Amino acid sequence: MATLENPFERVRPKMVSARIELISRLAKFEHAELTLAPAPDEWSALEIAQHIYVADALFLNQLRTILSDENPLIGAPEEEAPRQTRASEAPVSLEAVLAGMAARREDLFEYLSTQPAEAWEHPFRHPHWGQLKFYQLVNILPQHDQQHAQQLADIKAALTPTQS
Repeated sequence: MATLENPFERVRPKMVSARIELISRLAKFEHAELTLAPAPDEWSALEIAQHIYVADALFLNQLRTILSDENPLIGAPEEEAPRQTRASEAPVSLEAVLAGMAARREDLFEYLSTQPAEAWEHPFRHPHWGQLKFYQLVNILPQHDQQHAQQLADIKAALTPTQS
């Protein structure tokens, strides 16, 4: 008898690895650099951390909607998360944001770990990408962290003077 691999156990290592990379990039910033943006319309490292915190809550809510409704149309997280981040209160400190990020990621892991394999195939609709499945939205989470880890590396490079 073949056993189905637990979808959460497949994605969890990717999510952990991507989050570790993101946090290690944040750790490279001096305290004074955390609030510096490389350009006027770009986010600082602290604002990116706040965005990750906000986005995790949005993703969790969307995942819950997907499993509670029949083929729901969700809002575009790539538009909604930045909008919610801009509307949120400014972060008090990196430590506060990191604590919030850890708590939200724990909530996500707890939720995902309780979903049966068939739930990961549940359909939903995205306004730009069309018909998708639950697991596809979950797989965006590590990609989102990786994208912002790279953004943090780019910001750090832009803030660090080159030695001649």
